Amino acid sequence: MNKRLGILWTLSLLITFYLGYSYKSQPLNITSLPKRSILQTNESVLKKPSTSVVASQQKSQAKSDINKVSRVDIIDVLAEMKVRLGTGVDMVGTAKAYHLVNSLSKQELNAALLQLQDTTNHADNFLLLSLLLSKNAEQDPQASMAYIEEHITSRQSKTALSMSIITIWSKKDALSAYDWFKSQDKSKRNSSMTLMPIFTELTKQDFQSAVDKLIELPKNSKGKYSAVRGMSLAFTSSTEFIELMDKTSDLADNRLNDTVIYSWASQNPHEAIEWIDTIVDNKERTRLQARVLPTWIRSEPMEAANWYLGIAEPDEKQSYANKISTHLSRIDPETAFHWLEQQTEIDQDKSTVNILNSSIYSDTDFVINNLHLVNNEKDLLKISSTLARTLERKNPKKATAFVEQSPLKEVLQKQLAKYRTYRENKSKG
Repeated sequence: MNKRLGILWTLSLLITFYLGYSYKSQPLNITSLPKRSILQTNESVLKKPSTSVVASQQKSQAKSDINKVSRVDIIDVLAEMKVRLGTGVDMVGTAKAYHLVNSLSKQELNAALLQLQDTTNHADNFLLLSLLLSKNAEQDPQASMAYIEEHITSRQSKTALSMSIITIWSKKDALSAYDWFKSQDKSKRNSSMTLMPIFTELTKQDFQSAVDKLIELPKNSKGKYSAVRGMSLAFTSSTEFIELMDKTSDLADNRLNDTVIYSWASQNPHEAIEWIDTIVDNKERTRLQARVLPTWIRSEPMEAANWYLGIAEPDEKQSYANKISTHLSRIDPETAFHWLEQQTEIDQDKSTVNILNSSIYSDTDFVINNLHLVNNEKDLLKISSTLARTLERKNPKKATAFVEQSPLKEVLQKQLAKYRTYRENKSKG
């Protein structure tokens, strides 16, 4: 399970949670479920106080309660939710699943979580678990966080779930969420990224108070950067970004300033570069301009590329062009070549090599199809060697086929043989 999938899970959960509210008033036609409440047949359970799904001293009582709740009913409810959720792509189905979980009582919710506790790490239960924990977080976010800590083993899954719960918690009581974070051992925080939604809400409430809490965080910590990112997400004007830049500058950590510029450029690159142009220190101005490029180039590639090359001094044109082509090739190598064709002030051969080198790990076919553009044999060998190793990791047969048709076949065969031996020895330990 990769990091990107974890982020997608988080986004899916947030969409699930918030879209659900817009469907609360819509009637549902769920014929497969019992028409009575799950707990309606056992009044003695309804009279008992809710039990926490995570408090160890109450586990036995919670398990007793789940036995009193019809096991078939709980399974039916969970099965219906999974059907509604699907893969999380159908937003109407997702919202209806939220509507269903929203109708559960606290005890029913606890019973459902207990039912899932032995299968929490199954990939096909993730969206369902996310939905249940999000609902539980409305009333008891600490219990949801404790459940994640106790039952989830995947680091990426913990991070995604924690971010969702903390986001819900922060919108209701950001200060309480912050105090919880500060009170936890590092091993139980799951991720410093959880500070992002906390500081977004703290900033909306009181900017200076959020700054004071930012200063409390350990210097050079990942949490500090996540907090600054969260603060910047609360902003809508240049004045706010400039004020935060002043505060982070006082902390003497360039990476904090970089984080602010990243967010500002994501929201309004033109305003960000206009402010950067006012910086007197040439070195600092150049550094921050370089931070705008990778952000802006994702949304407006041609405009960002032309701006960045345009601010370069004559003797810097090539190095600036290399940065541009590197970033463009990671987004779309064809776009990078299209931009390169329009440039007359740079060495086309050097930039072509740079684009191909930057594209090897993301688009091997593109590199193979454009190797004929490389005029220097030394560059061709370097690109081909890296490409052969990359193909070997992904598709050994394709690596062999590539080497066989290469004009540098003999050299590449020897290099690939050595690489295969290296990998084989490494796998043996």
